[in-house]
Amino acid sequence: MYGSRARKLLPSILLLSLLTLGGCATSGAKKDTTDQGFFPPPPDLPRIQFLMSITADSDLPGSRKGLVRLLLGDEPLRKLVRPRGVGVHEGVIYVADPAIGTVIKIDLQEGRFDWIRDGGSGKLSKPLGLAIAEDGTLFVADSGRRQVVSYAPGDHAFIRSYGDPKTLKPTDVAVFGNNVYVSDIGDHEIEVYDRESGERSGTLGSEGAEPGRFKFPSFVTTGPTGEVYVTDSMNFRVQRLSAEGEHIESYGSAGDWTGKLSRPKGIAVDEEGRVHVLDAGFENAQIFLPGGEAATFYGGYGNFLGHMYLPFGIALDRSALGYFESKVDPRIKAQYLIFVTNQSGPNRLNIYVFGEPVESAAGGK
Repeated sequence: MYGSRARKLLPSILLLSLLTLGGCATSGAKKDTTDQGFFPPPPDLPRIQFLMSITADSDLPGSRKGLVRLLLGDEPLRKLVRPRGVGVHEGVIYVADPAIGTVIKIDLQEGRFDWIRDGGSGKLSKPLGLAIAEDGTLFVADSGRRQVVSYAPGDHAFIRSYGDPKTLKPTDVAVFGNNVYVSDIGDHEIEVYDRESGERSGTLGSEGAEPGRFKFPSFVTTGPTGEVYVTDSMNFRVQRLSAEGEHIESYGSAGDWTGKLSRPKGIAVDEEGRVHVLDAGFENAQIFLPGGEAATFYGGYGNFLGHMYLPFGIALDRSALGYFESKVDPRIKAQYLIFVTNQSGPNRLNIYVFGEPVESAAGGK
């Protein structure tokens, strides 16, 4: 496990001490402010570092700001309002924002905000979750039009829609191979669609509390081998299923201790099978190891580097590491970036790096 100081996850304790999971409780300790933005906090070696936040185009390196923007007649400031789903592909961050009614594109290379051109048959209403296939095809779960919509790589031209708007209540989408997985909170199931034809090919789960069943399945993603991970919101757990829907294991249960969940939201899985689970109740993300053990957490409630405020969507990405190399602390050997959307607060998109601790850079600890 990655922490050694705390077991309880109550927000008041997090605010005071930013404690890590899975060790001896030290709830009386004051927060160590000398190394904010690192998780777990000292004395443990850091594995996660908060790098920066992006709320408006002025937060991007190289953007024109303030008086220069006004004098040059630049476009008005563009910003995230109430971001939800997030994904990354080839140096571009995609963020679904239902308050704006479209998907924002944050181009790291160009240092600018834009949005997909989603008119006509591809018009969005209230986009929530999104997924990006390996070839760059964008899939968006839209709760307003009650469908999932796909867009071509590059120009994001409309391809097709998935689902019957009379019956589907989509909140998230995931893609693996030719399968498009859609979380349907209305029928408490994951609907599976054929990517090429758009036809529904099956369903996973049904309403209930037993393993393999759901109560408001709100988020869905896939692992590196095609297994399906579902945030089973009102059962207070994340379930891992085979591609055929067979239950493999679960992460979390209701409570306010290590490994428990309060208001579970977005999920992401790295190549080693570690499961990141956002929690809007704790205002943080927990990492579970394969097998279900809680390893550590990052974020939390308060006014410190890396805090979260009603987190919703999460994405992991290696491809954009080069844009943030200069910000990574030498104590961490970077493996991938973590992108987390916050529905409120001053920072709408948090960016972290996950990696292995470099002991020599931390004084040989």
